[in-house]
Amino acid sequence: VGFVVALTDFFADFLGGEDSSSTGPGFSLAKLRDFALTLVPPVLVAVWDPSLFFQAIDQAGAFGVSTLFGLLPALMVLSQRSNESPVLTRNPEFLGGYKRGPILPGPLLPLLVAAVALWVVGDNALELLQPGL
Repeated sequence: VGFVVALTDFFADFLGGEDSSSTGPGFSLAKLRDFALTLVPPVLVAVWDPSLFFQAIDQAGAFGVSTLFGLLPALMVLSQRSNESPVLTRNPEFLGGYKRGPILPGPLLPLLVAAVALWVVGDNALELLQPGL
């Protein structure tokens, strides 16, 4: 839905029509043109060769999900741990008895998650670049 709204608004701005979010009675020819420019080319490609659509979804899912849910959270944890942590831990040897410590112990787990996510993304990239293997 967001893709269609964004692309029809882009075509409306580029070609000088009214955008899809404008409130008006019914559809105008400009809105119909913008929706056709947005939706007809992907439908034609999907009808011409349905396997292209499934390959595109497969590659987008492999890279997007691996990066979004594997690599970025691990890098965010490492970034947060490199900054000063707001958690106070008890340390009797330290002046005042408290020092700032990490929210979770050790950087090993986020590094392992980031390494696995990079391996998955790299493996998928190699499959994309060498489809015959």
